[in-house]
Amino acid sequence: MEPYKDYSNTGIYKRNTEHTNEINDRLKLMYEAFYRHMKDEAAKYPGFSAYGYNGVQLLTCFDSYIESKKKIMCFGKEAHTSAGRLFEKPTNYQSDEYYSYDYSIAHICDESSLIPKCDCRNTEYLKTRRIISGIGKNGEGADERKVLSILNNNLNKTSLGGNLTPCYSKNDLPKNEATDKWKNINNQIIRDKIVYSPFEFEGVERNIFQHELNILRPTHLIFLSGTGYINHIIRDFGKSFYEDKIKPLMMEISLDSPVSKSHSIITKDEIKDWFNIDEYDTGIEIIYAYHPSAHLSENARLVYNDALSEFARQPE
Repeated sequence: MEPYKDYSNTGIYKRNTEHTNEINDRLKLMYEAFYRHMKDEAAKYPGFSAYGYNGVQLLTCFDSYIESKKKIMCFGKEAHTSAGRLFEKPTNYQSDEYYSYDYSIAHICDESSLIPKCDCRNTEYLKTRRIISGIGKNGEGADERKVLSILNNNLNKTSLGGNLTPCYSKNDLPKNEATDKWKNINNQIIRDKIVYSPFEFEGVERNIFQHELNILRPTHLIFLSGTGYINHIIRDFGKSFYEDKIKPLMMEISLDSPVSKSHSIITKDEIKDWFNIDEYDTGIEIIYAYHPSAHLSENARLVYNDALSEFARQPE
């Protein structure tokens, strides 16, 4: 029988947020405004069904992130989980239990931790997350500060059971409204209006991603989403951001060369114009790559790992 680990009182949250209470209080209030907004928007669409959509991934600011010279936020595709519900804010957010996966990554090599293997499956995404965090391939040198220094986000804040989540426009609707395909696509268009439309917080209207950028102020963004997420990026960050910053990087990647060779820089003026964020301390540097689950050759995987490691490496 596998051992069982109780994550409700590990101390990981308090131990790693001694200097970030003010930021986390702002995040908590912002997410509360976000959930109120989603429910208000959903009321406009009585036919919308949220059945099967998983809970939204909420970010937290940890001490090691705010103390890093490079403040890194990663964007994957969608969280592969069926946990939570779309309109219900997790009751355990900003408590130890919410960070059980992070705890597992940091302590999987501790013989006394009794962590079940199923709590920390050695997926390609997890291996890549370790590399970005400066942790050895098999978990060597893992500790909580390294694990929590990287913000992990997704282009899709919610998905149907963690599965592929298309991003549609009205042009994608079939002509026949009576078909199941029309109903499914229309439901997903409505979902995007509910989840990704701007809402007011601290007197400014932004969408959920822009509010997160404003509060957490990353200096480096890593997109691990491959080539099939153009519409998602436009939905989340705008067409100018995609055309000017992401499209050139996306054109550089292939299965043989899975990481963009160049980087994009969002200037402070562009951050203000595109995201309505004032007084950003620096620009934001971006790298683009295939998702870690892509079937890469051994050599391509080495190139992939080396490039992401170099991009994320903290200066001395």
